[in-house]
Amino acid sequence: MSACANFGQQPDLQIPQDAAQLQLSAGQSAKVGQNWWLGLNQPLLNQLMDAGLANAPDLRIAAARIAQAEAQWRGARGEAGVQVGVQANGVAAYLNPKPDSNRTGDDPNHVFSNEMAAVAVNYTFDFWGKQRNVVKAALGARLAAVYQQEQARLVLSQSIVSQYTQWQLLQEQANILRQRIGVNQQLQKLVANRIRAGLQPASDEYIFQQTVLSLQSGLRQTQADIERTRHGVAALVGLSPNQLPVMIPQPLGSVPEVAVDGLRADILGQRPDIAAQRALLQSDYFGIKAAEAAFYPNIEIKGLAGLAHVDAFDLVHSSSRMLGIVPAISLPIFTSGSLQAALSGKRSAYNEQVALYDKTVLAALQQAADAMSDYQHSTVALPLQQRAFQVAQKAALSSSKRYAAGLDNAITKLQREDTALSARADLVKTIAWQQQSWNSLHAALGGGFQLSDAQATR
Repeated sequence: MSACANFGQQPDLQIPQDAAQLQLSAGQSAKVGQNWWLGLNQPLLNQLMDAGLANAPDLRIAAARIAQAEAQWRGARGEAGVQVGVQANGVAAYLNPKPDSNRTGDDPNHVFSNEMAAVAVNYTFDFWGKQRNVVKAALGARLAAVYQQEQARLVLSQSIVSQYTQWQLLQEQANILRQRIGVNQQLQKLVANRIRAGLQPASDEYIFQQTVLSLQSGLRQTQADIERTRHGVAALVGLSPNQLPVMIPQPLGSVPEVAVDGLRADILGQRPDIAAQRALLQSDYFGIKAAEAAFYPNIEIKGLAGLAHVDAFDLVHSSSRMLGIVPAISLPIFTSGSLQAALSGKRSAYNEQVALYDKTVLAALQQAADAMSDYQHSTVALPLQQRAFQVAQKAALSSSKRYAAGLDNAITKLQREDTALSARADLVKTIAWQQQSWNSLHAALGGGFQLSDAQATR
């Protein structure tokens, strides 16, 4: 059966990009699992993560949106079913003068009344699928809300690990700075003694004073960064800075190795943000189908069952049961373009959602590519930095032995120790870099999220 009204000129529907267009080959990008942070063996991090996943406002917001989408879905299902209500009305009129009656014994009054109470039943036949598609659209929105909650959980988890890693790095940098300040203060004291002995010019002390002051300033900045990071961790886990107990993270350690095989098509099914955009596409598609169904006849049936009472001036009395069935059909032959405009809006909204889907996919691929690159480079850089630190340690140990044997002076010995501490600071930065890239890699690949086969192909 053809539509009663013409669809008119409508925008062409766009097609979202797929794996072939994005040049993504089949296979697994990398094997990542849920709760990846447990591999770091950091009890404090695990404690913070548990608190965040239980209390974070972002997850509560996402849960509320799921409840809203659930209510809209239930509402759409309800509107597609039988509607039952109760109707009651009455009317009374006072006439003056009152009507006359020629019948013997009649004594009319001034009042006419009519009352009715009935149960009303209404059902719309969904021959063209309008209600079914409205329900499916609501279901798509509900599914998108569920995936958005998964995305919020993923982003929160990544942020907590990232902030915790930064906290670890700053804590170790502060410890190294304190050691370097102590070493350079000893150097400054030795040089001052040599100046007083006339062995060096007074100007030689300036460089050591400058170094100590610079390190002390750097320590203050690092301590401020530690406080800011701590405050950031508190906000992420749903606490105020005052609610977060005083705690110090454990030192940085090693991360479990991840085998990376480049970007593959599996990433399109591993990211909850992509799944959410795909579900919204589904919702908008069924919204189009519902708008198209509005062009076809609307057939409904109404039923009424109840009681009616009439009292006319105390002359006529009637009380009776009533039952009525009223079939109705409406044909949208001419609607001044309102149906065409509604359909055009739905199709344009779908095209907008296609663009949002493509944007989300491209952003996800960029994040994944960046994370893979960072992780691979940091994995290569770490052993190089470890060897650099070992060389600096050997130099410091050798100088210490030479000093003990009287072959080196104390200044050279302390300078080698300061160089080793500086190399240790560089190593700590590289370890933190690898841990951050490892964390980003897991998040960029979905953190273990996986669509079922049915969901992925819907």
